[in-house]
Amino acid sequence: MELLKKDEEYIISLLEQGKKVEAIVFVKDKTGMTLKESKDYIDKKNDNEYYDKNMSISEEDEQYLASLINENKKLEAVTFLHKSKDMSLEEAKNYTDSLILKKNVETNKKSSHKWGYIFDEKLNIYVPNLPRQKKLLKIMLSIFLVLLITTLISLMFLDRSSDIKMIILRYSVLGTLVLIITLPLVILNIHITENKLKKLENLEVSNQFEVKAFVSNFHLSLHVLLILIFIIIIPIFLLKIDYKDYKGIFYFFGLIAITVAGIYELLKILKYKKYSLKIDSREITLLYNKNEIKSIKIEKINFIKFYDKKVKRGGRTNIPIIEIFDMEKNVFTKMEVKISDYILLKKYFERHKIMVDDNFKML
Repeated sequence: MELLKKDEEYIISLLEQGKKVEAIVFVKDKTGMTLKESKDYIDKKNDNEYYDKNMSISEEDEQYLASLINENKKLEAVTFLHKSKDMSLEEAKNYTDSLILKKNVETNKKSSHKWGYIFDEKLNIYVPNLPRQKKLLKIMLSIFLVLLITTLISLMFLDRSSDIKMIILRYSVLGTLVLIITLPLVILNIHITENKLKKLENLEVSNQFEVKAFVSNFHLSLHVLLILIFIIIIPIFLLKIDYKDYKGIFYFFGLIAITVAGIYELLKILKYKKYSLKIDSREITLLYNKNEIKSIKIEKINFIKFYDKKVKRGGRTNIPIIEIFDMEKNVFTKMEVKISDYILLKKYFERHKIMVDDNFKML
């Protein structure tokens, strides 16, 4: 069961009165957590309250820390907190790391405009800059009309003896044909993106849902098709091979090696498809083929990171990857997910006030 805002306020009031045991019992009865889980939850909340009230980090202190972080002076920031605010070295380091993470998140939001993306306030994610794409579409339409009119005029006053007129005709026809192909694709892309964003806006987060590891059906089918092609080629190659030709034998074993490697990769993909994340209120469980591998409570999560899957030569895909870090900053799990699941997960973690470092930009 979720704690309401009034429940959180009541817990804080108990902690302010020094009634830690009563707060633990209240959380245990209200949420159904175990005694240890309730204690961990209260300890974390008590630490946060201690940072906020007893360590007295003023607005001036925050500005000074921000200036140190902007100058990449992390050690000086940790030292300042350790000596001036009576924090342990570990507490000072963790507090500084959280400030750095917040700075990185804000920096990413501001810099997203430079690369054709804008930050959507409703979805709270980076999306393609549709207003810019629509402006580009208008420019392309204008160029298309100019080229079309130029082509028609050139045809009306065609003079094959004039090299300049023939060059103008060739390039105007070429440009018109290119835009005839390109314009529908741009219009279709804008339309698909708008519909996709509307669907994402209507997504609602529940307390219980499951997120499956994402594998592209297209890439999976292509992988299977290539393996079948190699399996068909191998016996044909075997019948035609000249056993006295060492090069032919080398190619034959090369085909077998590639096929075996492809089958191995296919098995890895099929195995990966069986992983999933089960979200149940304040607990996240990693499953394999519906069987629990490990789980983590929301109170034990340090931060979440989203980014897009990279491909060779610096390219990127439209596949979000989630990494969940525990309090020791170890990776609890790393998984590729669908865009709709990415939205659900992000909303879920932000609702529970978990820091989210989001570097995913939707294509």
